[in-house]
Amino acid sequence: MSDSIINIEHLNKTFEVDKTKMEILRDINLKISPGEFVTIVGHSGCGKSTLLKIICGLVSYEDGKVERSGKAVSGPGPSCGMVFQEHRLLPWLKIKDNISFGLKLSKEEKDKRVGHYLEMVGLKDFANSYPAQLSGGMSQRAAIARGLANNPEILLLDEPFGALDALTRIQMQKEILSIQEKEGTTMVLVTHDIDEAIYLGDRIVVMSARPGEIKDIIKTDRYASRRRNSPEFANYRKKIYDYFFEDVQDYEIEYNI
Repeated sequence: MSDSIINIEHLNKTFEVDKTKMEILRDINLKISPGEFVTIVGHSGCGKSTLLKIICGLVSYEDGKVERSGKAVSGPGPSCGMVFQEHRLLPWLKIKDNISFGLKLSKEEKDKRVGHYLEMVGLKDFANSYPAQLSGGMSQRAAIARGLANNPEILLLDEPFGALDALTRIQMQKEILSIQEKEGTTMVLVTHDIDEAIYLGDRIVVMSARPGEIKDIIKTDRYASRRRNSPEFANYRKKIYDYFFEDVQDYEIEYNI
């Protein structure tokens, strides 16, 4: 994949906890093409979010190679946006001002861009509202609009729907797919929800328990993975669950449970 927009080779990451080195990620190798929607699924604490933050440039790495658009990642940049589980909107700013925050454009260009993304996420009528006046799902839509406002080549999503109720979550999954298809933005989403990973991902990266390693990368059939009741969807789910059960069995053997 010579045209990879994200290229990760032999990435290892450790954190120091109480003067002891803790291995978080081990030998991660991953290439992502422009316009691809990749989902990363794994146990809690397996390093999924750390991997996303390394790609974004929010967390440093000591060993391996991480590139965005052919350049080594050395810090955050406008070409890469990020949406977190908590919307992190500034409570004292109106929604339109949250979305335009940091944009270095003329007022006319800024208003046009903000209006475009407000309409895209269904918040056109809430431009002058404050975050406290929005529901959880609406706040996440605003956060996604803010993430897209800089026209990033890459949008990273760190469990953005984790705090939402089931029905709102499903609706948000449909909306993020629609946005991705319209904008053509490369998206990488971290989740612990297996069905979400299948539904959204062109490819699903399955990670092991800590230290996080890539156990498999599953390429999905877009038509089948969008139909939650299809036999193919059930097969993807079973394959991922089998990997998870392997991890649980390994843990029980290691600790003699």
